Formats: sequence, C-alpha cells, structure tokens
Amino acid sequence: MDRAMYLEILTKRNIRTLIILSAALAVGFAVQSLDLPGLGEAGRLTLGIFTVAAILWILEPFPLYVTSFIIVILEVVLLGRPGGPLGLDGKGYAMFLTPFFDPVVVLFLGGFVMARAVKRYGLDERISRGILRHVGTRPETVLLGMMATSAFLSMWISNTATTALMIAVAIPILRSFPPNEPFRKAIILGIPFACNIGGIGTPIGTPPNAIAIGILNQMGRNISFVEWMYRGIPVVVILLAACWFVLCRLYPAGIRSIAIEQRDGKPMDRTSTFILAVFGVVVLLWLTSKWHGIPSAIVSLVPLVVFFGLRLLEDEDLTDLGWGILFIIGGGMSLGVAMRESGLSGWIVGRIPFEGLGPLAILFAFSISAAAITNFISNSATANMLLPIVVGVTAVAPERSAVIVALACSAAMILPISTPPNAIAYGSGYVDVRDMMKGGAIITAISVAVITLFIHLFF
Repeated sequence: MDRAMYLEILTKRNIRTLIILSAALAVGFAVQSLDLPGLGEAGRLTLGIFTVAAILWILEPFPLYVTSFIIVILEVVLLGRPGGPLGLDGKGYAMFLTPFFDPVVVLFLGGFVMARAVKRYGLDERISRGILRHVGTRPETVLLGMMATSAFLSMWISNTATTALMIAVAIPILRSFPPNEPFRKAIILGIPFACNIGGIGTPIGTPPNAIAIGILNQMGRNISFVEWMYRGIPVVVILLAACWFVLCRLYPAGIRSIAIEQRDGKPMDRTSTFILAVFGVVVLLWLTSKWHGIPSAIVSLVPLVVFFGLRLLEDEDLTDLGWGILFIIGGGMSLGVAMRESGLSGWIVGRIPFEGLGPLAILFAFSISAAAITNFISNSATANMLLPIVVGVTAVAPERSAVIVALACSAAMILPISTPPNAIAYGSGYVDVRDMMKGGAIITAISVAVITLFIHLFF
C-alpha cells in the first residue's frame, strides 16, 4: 500500500473513529478488570462489552449497525469460546448470532418490503392526498388531518420517509399563508411530532418496539402484533389529540380558511391495486395470528416472496431495505442475551436503589430516563441500552417495563437531533430550535405521563 493510499485512509474522520474505538475498547477493558462483588468473570466481561457498546452508541463514530457487529465479535471472542466463562461448547457461540434472524427482525423485514412497494408505486402520496381532500379548509382541521395522516403512515412505513413525504405535501399549503402567520409553525412541527407518535402504534412502527418484543420473546413472554396495537393505538390517539391541542394553542391561526392544492387524481392501475390488496391481506393476517396460528414473522415473508417473485420490486429495492436498522435490532438483542446469560442484568438491577419506591414511581423513572436519553442519541441505541436492564426489575412486570421504555423512546421531541423527523422539519427552514424546544418539551412531558399511566393502568 503506497503513501497516497495511507493518506487517503487516514482522513480526519477515520482518525477520530480510530481514537474513539480505541478509547472505548480501553475503557471497556478497564471496566471488566474491576473487582465487583457479586459479579463473576462472565458478568465482568459482559459489562466491558456493554461499556464499549454504550460509548460507541453515544459518540457514534460510525453507523450504529457497525457497533452491532463489534458487540457480536466481542461476545464470541470473550464469552462464546469453548471452555470460556459461560461454559459453551464448540457451537455455543451461535446464541449470539441467532437474534439477527429473530422473528422480530423478520417482522420488520416484511414491513420494510411493504413500505418499499408502497413508496415505489406512489401509494403513500395517494393515501396522504386522499385523506387531506376530506379535512376541509379550516387551519385547525387541516393540521389535524395532516397529523392523523402522518401518524397512520408512520405505523407502517418509516417515520423518516413519512415526514419527508408529508413535509413535501405541506409546503404548498404553507406558501398560501401570509409570511408571518404563526400557524405555519404548528403545521411544520405537527408532522414530525405525529410521525414520532404514530410509530408507537404497531410493532413495525419504530425499532424500539421490535427490540422490546424481541427481548420479551427471549424471556418466554410473547406479545402478538394485535396485542401491541391494542395498547399502542389508544396511546397514539391520546397523544395525537394532546399534541394537536398544544400546537393550536401555541401557534393560533390568524386566518379562517386555507387553500389545499388538489392534483387531478389518476385512477389506480392494476399493479397499485394489487400491492394495496397484498398490504391489506398481510395486515389482516398480522392482526388475526392467534386465530389462524401462523406466526406474524412468517406472514411477513409473504410480501417479500410476492413482490420480488413477481418482479414488482427489483434487486436495488432489496439493497435499500434498511438492513442497517435490522442489524441494530439484532445487535441489541444479542447484547441482551449476553447480559442475561452472564447474570449482568440481574446484578445491575440488584444495585439500583428501588427501596421505598412503588411500581408506578419505578415506571416513571424508566420512562423519563428513556425520553431524556433519546433526545441526545438514537432511540434504537437508548432501547438497546435500557431494555436488557429494566426487564430484570422484579418490582414490576417485565412486559410493563419493556413497553413503557420502548414507547418513551418515541417521546423525545425537544431538539432537532432528537429524531430524524425533527431534523427534517428543522431543515425545512420554517421553524428554529426555540420553536421546536417550546412545543417539544411540553409534548414530551405529556407523552411520558400518558405512556406511563396508560400502560400501568391497562397493561
């Protein structure tokens, strides 16, 4: 390798990456070397791996899915070797790889395939404009219609893609307002907030949902697609109404009627109709899995076989399915396996001072922590860090702890960096950081309270 190639590799970004990775490994080594009473060798090694992962998740020197692979490498080398601290045989290391094709990962894969088909054939835009045609012209009802559409779409396709679509739909509406009309901010903030909220509604709505379900499945506590929606949809409805009310009060409309751009609607072709039919059948099978007995993960393979088998989607669509998110989910669940098998999660929980706290106070502590952390790092990273710990708290049912933390990871809406939808809205130029913080702080606080109380009372 010549000098020019060395210089090309050792860019500032790569030097920073190497420094952070080296520092993370050094800190992890130091942590696992500590003499921690009650924690065996396997637990100390896993604590070192957890420390490395947490540093890389927070500082993000490279994509989060790379951290997932580092987790697996460290787990296999330190814990999974024959005769190692976990006492595994020659193939025992597979326990750390299995989560990468866990049923929850397959469920998300099916959701990605359907979202790709819907977007490729323009069904997402058709759905959004179809709904907006029926909301009237009052600013408040237009906002409600846009938020409801955003929330509905984000249950099935990515929050980021939904936000980008709905912002594009909203721009012509915003241009019809007077230049200093405050209600424009309500619309531009309502879209990302509704997308964050809508992701709560289904297991495939956002990665923390899948991570929570996967960790509970590993514990033998299964939550079906419809069971999740049974708890998630009411929370979405309550938070959507609260968010709409707050934005209407913070940014009252100064006009009584607005114009919505209407495009000549072309009739759906056979391909679009077929894709919509497959979408409906798959969702129906997800919702009725307890009746027909086919696991939701297997149902999720149907759109993959149909759409790619009939060449409605091509190889480039497969490449763009969002594999990084699937690897992030798998890496988080793999770390959860190590924490459970090594006894680390139980050891950590045993050292958290829960004495004197009731179940509700503990759940509030979990949800506040999740929402606060997610304002600064990705919701997937927050879920991967917190979920293996909170499910080990015996003072509350693990289902409650996991669901509350997963939902609270979608409640962070204060900063542009809190979620990709927030960043897209901020990038539109219609709002500044103060606007987002003002509305986001109120809605985040309401979300944490509603999520915690609802799951505590009705789960």
